[in-house]
Parts: sequence; structure tokens; C-alpha cells
Amino acid sequence: MKSRTVFWLVAALILFAVHQEQRWNTQGVFDWDAGGYFAYLPAVFIYHDPGRVDSLGRLVQQRLPAQDHDVSRLGIHPTGNGRYISKYPLGVALSQLPWFVGAHLYSHLENLPAVGHSWPYQEAASLAGVAYAILGLWVLRKLLKRYYADPVVAWTLAGIGLGTNYFVYATHEAALSHAVLFLWQASLLYCTARWYETLQPRWALGVGLFLGLATLTRFSEAIYVLIPLAWGLTSFAALRQRLLLRYAGQLVLAAGLALAIVSLQFIFWRIASGHWMFDDYRGEHFDFVHPHLIDGLFSIRRGWLVYTPLVALMLAGILKLRNYVPAALPAVLLLLPLLLYITFSWGQWWYGWGFSTRPLVSCYPLLALPLGAMLASIRLNGPARRVVHGFVVGCIMLNLWQGWQYVNNVLPGEGITGEIYKERFFQVPPFYPAESTPYTPPVSPPAPKPTW
Repeated sequence: MKSRTVFWLVAALILFAVHQEQRWNTQGVFDWDAGGYFAYLPAVFIYHDPGRVDSLGRLVQQRLPAQDHDVSRLGIHPTGNGRYISKYPLGVALSQLPWFVGAHLYSHLENLPAVGHSWPYQEAASLAGVAYAILGLWVLRKLLKRYYADPVVAWTLAGIGLGTNYFVYATHEAALSHAVLFLWQASLLYCTARWYETLQPRWALGVGLFLGLATLTRFSEAIYVLIPLAWGLTSFAALRQRLLLRYAGQLVLAAGLALAIVSLQFIFWRIASGHWMFDDYRGEHFDFVHPHLIDGLFSIRRGWLVYTPLVALMLAGILKLRNYVPAALPAVLLLLPLLLYITFSWGQWWYGWGFSTRPLVSCYPLLALPLGAMLASIRLNGPARRVVHGFVVGCIMLNLWQGWQYVNNVLPGEGITGEIYKERFFQVPPFYPAESTPYTPPVSPPAPKPTW
């Protein structure tokens, strides 16, 4: 099995799943978080006011029942000065900007409502995530091929692409942050590995670029700075060499680029709210004293190992990682425990509606390295290879089955219990989602006339 073939197979299945569903035809893409991420673009480029991120929310209201007419469902809240701001950072919107431009031009050419909400905009937001997810898998393949034989890379790509909740967030939920974060983190890993191999400034700039973009997309991604900091620290001699800061100039360059990218958020807050810092996660916070590690890993409600059991093989592969990618081992050992602690210290540790543990999709590029190590270690052991490959195939089948159930709400994304899980485990979803109420294009909310 060739890794190139597996890559194109996963990409084809992603495109097939998106084509089958076409969420933009039901106008439901922006109903929740995805609308909060995208809202920056119509506010700035259509209504010419960064404080009008509620403009998209007002359009969404027009297709929802009266009881759902609350823009906070999109993560949009008033600033206190008559303006509105999204609680989500602007990184996703920045990645969607080229696609937004295309949708806006198309809407004008086809005489469609160019208000930021009609189906071209929703399709653009979804396809942007699809494209970034596939590109991220391509970058991951390039990284893996530096360390593993091609058959091992093929099995690793199949596991990550089809055996984890990456697939759901590359298709049905592509307009959220997870697909683009997968790309940013795969690129950060690749640039880190190349920088330590070559010590060329372009790779240091790549580290700063992708760390900055990831942090601008989700602030907690800043902890991935541990990847370039800990990469290759396999001995005290390596640590002493690192402390000499022989390449401090390149490190300062990378840090400066990352900070410049993240500063865009502070500038936006200042323009939209009058404050350099603005925390709008109202009533939502971390509780580092009472983390939900056991629930987050094993709960039927959203346990990572319950819904993505392939993670168990990735964790086991850490024991083999030193034999194949020793430079990555310190980064994995430092980052993973901290990442799990922070992720499951969030007050709403299950993260609302979703499939498996969605905030951890961005760590799959890093965990692909120990997964590859495990697969490489059993490659020449026939019985062990059959067992491990069988487990990977089983995880792929389970993930695709339950992902299909989730997309069709057979397996609900919220409030699931053991009874519901057992009752619906074998329930076959409809092959096509039920038709929704015919869509009526919304009128523009009170705002300056949309212009390009």
C-alpha cells in the first residue's frame, strides 16, 4: 500500500462526503460557532465596521425560530459601547479571506444577496476548511516520509485521516477551526524538523509563521511552542548546546513574526471595543484545580479514547518513538500531558456539540509520529503486524460509522448517555439528510449599503 495512494483516497473520501451533504444548501453552516468565526469578514469588508460582527448573526436570525434569535449562539456579544464582538479569535476568518473574496465576487456576478450569509459564502467557508484539511494531510505525509518507510506512512495516514475525528472536522464541520489548525500544526512540525536539520532562516521563519497563525486561531495553541523548544533535547549535551543560543538571531526573528501575527487580534479588539484586551468568554473559564482528565479520556459523554480508540495505539507508540524519531520524544513528553491538562480543565470539558474530543484534532500531526513508530516496530513481525493492522482497520470502520451517525444526529453531539449509545450503536442513519425548510434569502440588517 503506497502512501500517495492512501493520501488521494482519503482526499477523495473527504470530497465525496462534503459533496453528499452540501450543508450550505440548507443554510445551516453559520448557525453556531462557524458563524462566530466567519463574522469578522462581512463586518469588515461588507459593512465596513469591525464592531458590526453581529451583522451575520442578524441574518442567521431570520431563518431560525423566534426563541433562537440570540446572536450569542454564534459567540457574538455586545461590548458595552453599542458594538459587538466575536468571542473567537480572528485566525479562522483570516484563513477564509481568499475564499470569502471569491464568494463575494460570485454573488455580485450572479445577482445573489451579497450580504455575507447566502449559500456562496457558506460554501466558501466549508470548502476552505476542506482544502486546509487535505493540505494538512499532504504536509503530514511529507513529514512522515522523512522518518518511516512508505508502507508505514500509508498506514499512518489511513489511521489519522479515516480513523480519527479529523474526518468529521474535515467534512461536516470543516468551517470550524479544527481543519485549519491541523494544517498549521503539521506545518509547524515540518518547519521545526527542517530547521534543526539545516539551521536555515527560512525554516525559522516558518516556525514563527505557523505558531503565530495557530495561536491567532486558538489562543491555547500557544503551548505548541514546546515543539520547537524541546525538539532534539535528547541529552544534557544537547541542552547545554541549546542554552548557548548560537542561533539567537533566528529565534528572535521567529518569535517576532509570531508576535506580529498574534498582535492582529489586539489591534482588532482596540478598534472594535476601544480596549487592547477583551475577554468575551462570559461565564466560561478554566478550572485548573479540578481538571476532568478521567471524564475527558474515558467518559461515554465525550471520552477521547471511547470515540477515537486509535489514540491508544498512538500513546503506546510513544514507547517506540525513541527508535525512529528521537528528536520528537522530548516534545511529545512535555507537550502531551500539559495539553491534556489544559484541554480538560475547561469548565465545559466536553466542549459542547461535537464528535469525540474536538480540541485535540490539532495534536494529531504530532501523535502521528508515535503512531508511525508503533507501526514501524511491528512491520517485520507477521502476527503482531496482522493484529495491529486489524486494530487500525477496526478503528477506521468504527470512526466512519459513528461519524456518519453523528452527522445525521443518530449519535447526538450533546447529552449522550450509555443507554443512548447502546440503543443506537447499530442504528443505520439515512443516506441523505432530511430536507429542510425551503430557504428564503434574508434581507440585509440595518447597515450601510454593501459595497465591494
